[in-house]
Amino acid sequence: MKVPPDNDFDASSLQRCRDILYINIFDQLDVDLPTTDRERDQVIKKRIARNWLGSVKIPFSNIYVNGRLEGSYRLSVPNPLLGYVREKLNQSRIETNTMQLPASVLRMFVTMEPILAPPETIQQSFDSTESLALLNHARQWVEELNKKFPDRDYKATVSDINGRAVFIPRFLRPLPFPPLPGTADDAATSTGSGSETQHRLARFVALIPFLADTITFPGICDIWETSDQFLHTMAGDDEEHAVLLNNYFLRLNKKSWIAMGVSIYSGPCCFVLTKEDTQRSPTCWSVSDGHDASTLDTWNPIRSIYLLANEENIWANIQEQDLPSRMSFDVTNTKQWRPFFDRSFTRDALHWSSVQPSDIHYEPTRDDDVHSLEKHIYEVLRNKFIEWREPHVTRWHWACQKRLQGVLKRKEIQSSTGHGNANDIEQEVAEFQATHDITGFPLQMPYSNVQTVVDSVYSTKMFEHPTNDIEFALAVHIHSYPNNILAVWIYLAHLTRKTTV
Repeated sequence: MKVPPDNDFDASSLQRCRDILYINIFDQLDVDLPTTDRERDQVIKKRIARNWLGSVKIPFSNIYVNGRLEGSYRLSVPNPLLGYVREKLNQSRIETNTMQLPASVLRMFVTMEPILAPPETIQQSFDSTESLALLNHARQWVEELNKKFPDRDYKATVSDINGRAVFIPRFLRPLPFPPLPGTADDAATSTGSGSETQHRLARFVALIPFLADTITFPGICDIWETSDQFLHTMAGDDEEHAVLLNNYFLRLNKKSWIAMGVSIYSGPCCFVLTKEDTQRSPTCWSVSDGHDASTLDTWNPIRSIYLLANEENIWANIQEQDLPSRMSFDVTNTKQWRPFFDRSFTRDALHWSSVQPSDIHYEPTRDDDVHSLEKHIYEVLRNKFIEWREPHVTRWHWACQKRLQGVLKRKEIQSSTGHGNANDIEQEVAEFQATHDITGFPLQMPYSNVQTVVDSVYSTKMFEHPTNDIEFALAVHIHSYPNNILAVWIYLAHLTRKTTV
């Protein structure tokens, strides 16, 4: 972690800090070093090596704004990890839950010492084009809810980029899909769409860079952009990501809501909740990584849910419980969920339309620009590796590197659909494993800037092997989506020649 710019610990400066806290897990092991014939029976030579296994990333701004974060954090473990075998899960456990089971979870408590002065809470008061009747009802609705549950951040209106208060359901409407494989507009009516299309769309949305409102609009308030504005600026908070993903799901005719609650990663958050008629419990869709989890899953990062909204209404959770696994999600039960529109204040009396456009134009991403960026990132990482390893020599295993480059081109499709053979890398490098011990892993991240990529690679400490008897392989691939949305894939590996006894 770095200190704030210019050593300024003012609240507005701290909120703009973009640093990320990396919690990395390593496997420390002893590596035998070669000995001479004379030394073989009397001398044992070893060096300590640390192999990176996975990580958890938490933006500093999330820790600062919340003061403390606590929960069971899903460890991001690459698949596969060359040189390691993943323990197989019990088959009966897999059959009882269709969600993907995480390999590892870290129970953590994160805070700062000393506690820094928290940012000031801004009371939002804006002009609005909403009817006076709706605004008065919204104020009264929120005030009554806050009297009973003061710890829940209920809201009915939010601010748009023009500083006007907008009724939340006006941000929600079906929107056309981006031109992705398997997500044509007729997917909404095809019987073969569904889960795979949802995961592709969730992946697309998660690749749009995150930029907290505390950084974009420090000291102001929460600002909500429409989906076309969001895709134009190419950066936004979780609200923009959740609204866009929800609008895609509405296009699929899914029963979908914007949900507000508390996450172990960011504190107050916005995400998407879906519920199929055949599902026992709803699904929470994280907009930061595109992962989905059942409300019953113990590793679900959502700690509480207090608000649901769709294009028709808003519902406030008035249950004593707000933990997803202990809640009821029957919004028709007015003893558990208080609707914004009810018999005393009906929607029929109001005339309003969505602030979202009816159509979205997606710009194609230029292949030449992508290839140029891919080459630039590779050259930067290669030079950084050499710099980080000084005074040791950095040698590259070009044949292995070429194989990994070919594998990386398939990883994005496998990641977004869940299809593909995770062992394809093992097969590609099998011939090298006959003569070398190989350890390696793929990294993937949305592209925001080159320094973020460098920081992610640096955090793995792949270069920290104090020996010249080792070779490295580095491959970089960028998968492009419309509107210059990019998925960066990097493969890192080191190869040590096997010693013969």
